[in-house]
Amino acid sequence: MANVLTKNDDYQHWRDNKLANVFTQLEDCIVEIKNPFELKNSEKNKITSLCRQGNFAIFHISKQNDYADAIVSINTQFGLVDFDQHLYVQDKGLAHITQIGNKNQSDFIPYTDKAIGWHTDGYYNSTEQRIRAFSLFCVSPASEGGSNEWIDPQMIYLLLRENNPDVAKALTHPKTMTIPEHRVNNIVRRAKSTGPIFFIDESSNALYVRYTQRKKNIEFLDSIEIKQAVEHLDDLLNKKTDYHFQHLMQAGQGLLCNNVLHKRNSFIDDKDNPRLLLRGRYFNRIE
Repeated sequence: MANVLTKNDDYQHWRDNKLANVFTQLEDCIVEIKNPFELKNSEKNKITSLCRQGNFAIFHISKQNDYADAIVSINTQFGLVDFDQHLYVQDKGLAHITQIGNKNQSDFIPYTDKAIGWHTDGYYNSTEQRIRAFSLFCVSPASEGGSNEWIDPQMIYLLLRENNPDVAKALTHPKTMTIPEHRVNNIVRRAKSTGPIFFIDESSNALYVRYTQRKKNIEFLDSIEIKQAVEHLDDLLNKKTDYHFQHLMQAGQGLLCNNVLHKRNSFIDDKDNPRLLLRGRYFNRIE
């Protein structure tokens, strides 16, 4: 995999294999889990296979007394235990993604009802805290809106490279995108982070994407090539290809993935039953 970005023969082999195994229908990617505390081999193998081929799987579980325990159990059975201890994490590594009245927390868009543009989770993290997988589970949907969209990040690279190899190459520059440090009360909460958009992850030897469409507090390398390449990337993300997925998760449905590119649409809440999703971020992949 390490030579996919630099050697054309290796890329061609990887591309052919990727296209031969790609999924384009959401119903082919849904797994019913009977008991989240003890997955059947068939359930586990199906999810593992989906994540290996397309980097995501949708699952469904029945009503539980404690959804957080059920999701932690599922994630643990896929080796997802090394979680990101970021701000506002609860329940053994799970964050509650819901509207929050607290001013500091509501400064972060996931805790509002606003739309979120295309991004990978932890794009601001250091290399040592790279997010390689995450889970997202719906406890209760919004009364209106709030659907998720996503695409396998490896397919985005493939599509870009097929259309314009120079664009794909430009986005592998080691200083493509910088996230400035984050300070609160003059205390550094998160250090400056600089890196490429497309790269080979040293730990897993897999092709990864690190990106956000946010325009605030994002710095791109001062280069015409990089600027044009980012515009090409945004144009492709905003299109509807056969490899884009959109789904409004209902209560009991979840997503397991190797940090796919994703976005969220805005929503309207039911005040008596607000939208609540449980999210876990992990430093290792689903293998």
